[in-house]
Amino acid sequence: AKKEAILMDQDKNKPSKLKNNEIIGSLSEYSAKADYKSMIGSSPVVIFSKSYCPYSKKLKALLSTKYKITPEPFILELDLYEHGADLQKHIGKVTKRATVPNLIINGFSYGGCDDIVALDNEGDLLASLTKWLGDKAKVSMVNKV
Repeated sequence: AKKEAILMDQDKNKPSKLKNNEIIGSLSEYSAKADYKSMIGSSPVVIFSKSYCPYSKKLKALLSTKYKITPEPFILELDLYEHGADLQKHIGKVTKRATVPNLIINGFSYGGCDDIVALDNEGDLLASLTKWLGDKAKVSMVNKV
């Protein structure tokens, strides 16, 4: 079976068929690898999350209320993103963490909610964040709870 795509012929305003490799270049396929690379390059701190996940909410709340990170973290809600399922599979392969939340700092996964909350409870999160961020971002504690 030949792969075909139906596109509108703009000159004739009628559908036209493109076969096999003719479609390459006119339509591009989604690349989770390229998307991931772009996202982790957008900010030193990236959080892959799901909007309904209580663990994601807890991590985001902790980082946003108790700490000030500059520049602000890039947060992607995978469940609201068109390619979220494909991207999450890729993230799982790359980081060995298939669950959310997934805290990525300078391209490396430092864990999920339980990992980060444990560091905070031990009083080690500020020092850890400072070390992980290096000179790429600044972090400070804004509210001692």
